[in-house]
Amino acid sequence: MDERRQLPRWKVNKEAKVWMQGNQDSTSCMIEDLHLKGMCVSFKNRLPQEESMKMSFAIDDHSDPIKIEAQVPWSKEDQGRYFYGLSFSKINESDKDRLSQYIITNCYEQFRSKWWA
Repeated sequence: MDERRQLPRWKVNKEAKVWMQGNQDSTSCMIEDLHLKGMCVSFKNRLPQEESMKMSFAIDDHSDPIKIEAQVPWSKEDQGRYFYGLSFSKINESDKDRLSQYIITNCYEQFRSKWWA
């Protein structure tokens, strides 16, 4: 299979809260992997079938949620979980900086092994 990703994905495997556009209540998801242009998330329940979505997600309890608009290039079900590939179509620079800082802080060993191995 040809690798089409432009950036490496950093394994995160972190539970996060997600707010979908038009819904006041949050739901839980697992951020499987992440980079500055997209991420893979999984849910216990299927999301509405949409080609794009607006959502906010919190990667920690101490900061505001990160707001994105994303395309959904793929989805799959595996062992009772629903996985979605999200390609960010809109994310502001300050949120992109926060994601970058999260990756550097929490994925340092992966970062180091990819670039200085």
